[in-house]
Amino acid sequence: MSFSATEAAFEGFRIVRRNPLSLLWWAALYAVLSFASLAAMVLNAGSWIEFIRLSEEMETAGANAQADPAQVMVMLGALGGAMASFIWLLPLQLVVTSVLTAAIARAILRPSDGGFGYMRLSMDEVRVFVVTLVVMIALFAIYVGCIFGVGLLIGIAAAIDQAWAGLLVAAGIVASICLMAWLAVRWSLAVPITVAERRMAFFDSFGLTKGRFWSMLGMAILAVIMALFIGLLSLVVIAPLTMMSGASMFAGVASDDPAAMFEAYRTFNPWMIVTALLNAGVYALTVSVLYAPFSAAYRDLKGLPND
Repeated sequence: MSFSATEAAFEGFRIVRRNPLSLLWWAALYAVLSFASLAAMVLNAGSWIEFIRLSEEMETAGANAQADPAQVMVMLGALGGAMASFIWLLPLQLVVTSVLTAAIARAILRPSDGGFGYMRLSMDEVRVFVVTLVVMIALFAIYVGCIFGVGLLIGIAAAIDQAWAGLLVAAGIVASICLMAWLAVRWSLAVPITVAERRMAFFDSFGLTKGRFWSMLGMAILAVIMALFIGLLSLVVIAPLTMMSGASMFAGVASDDPAAMFEAYRTFNPWMIVTALLNAGVYALTVSVLYAPFSAAYRDLKGLPND
């Protein structure tokens, strides 16, 4: 079967039009993650303030000044403490991502399932989590290999010390980018297959996307452009609310009072709450626009009914 890349690219908007409540449920799920992030920021504000204060002191001392190793270690310790406050959010982020991507695929491939925005905690989500994790690890390993390969070419070019050797490095960089793009497209139907067929599909996407690279890539580019457009439009509404929350004061107060930076992150700041809720809605719509086309592509390629 064949599919229209332009038609599939707009599937995210069709989901929202058919079932607007789905967008609200997805936004509510992401809002939980947003408020958890705000809470982590507030609870560990002391470490962030200390890190900002120390880094600004070192910057004020001058870029050419000899850094005090003890001060550097204290600054890194403060940064480590600040970052540690977000470690517990990583599993939550992975669960939210698995639930949302599975829900979007389910809305297109199994619309009769219904539920709260097609969301649930089932074996579908577990399988999506495992498949996504394995694919991301594989892509990361290949990415690291590409970096190593390009680094090796740079070393060879430096040893040769010829003008044309730079072309060798450029060719390596272009080849690495093309390889990562090709793999991303060929693996892009892994989640839809996993949800539709209720099994872990690690490499089935390669067979289904064979000979359709350019159409799939065009669909993905259209989806990304629309997601960027949504982000730009959302700034018109969210930017004024961010200013009212006090976040816009960050640049002005950071050098005088780092503690004032975190006033806007207080969970009882009403403007920050409104901003977080709107951001959650924008995120939910963006995720739908980005992920839905691939499930639509799977549906059309398999000749499944378009309900």
